[in-house]
Amino acid sequence: TIIALLLFFMTLWAPVDKVLSFLLTIFSRINEFGADRFSHGLGMSKKLQSGLVKISLENLGAMCPDPLYSTYHYSHPPLVERLNAMIELDKKEM
Repeated sequence: TIIALLLFFMTLWAPVDKVLSFLLTIFSRINEFGADRFSHGLGMSKKLQSGLVKISLENLGAMCPDPLYSTYHYSHPPLVERLNAMIELDKKEM
């Protein structure tokens, strides 16, 4: 009976786990954009952009994955999204 009870709770917990995982992913992505804004405020935007490109090339990361897939599965925004956000911040400053 304990095994049946565990299986029952695992079945109930699975959708909750998916929702919590998605919320944590969104929170992580928001924090990444916040860190990018902070680096822009310090005047390090160009260096961060250069570093992100180098890391992405070294890791052979996907440059432009499907937006829905990356929103659900990636804890960090894709390189193109981050670079576009930093370029927009640079444009607003000028």
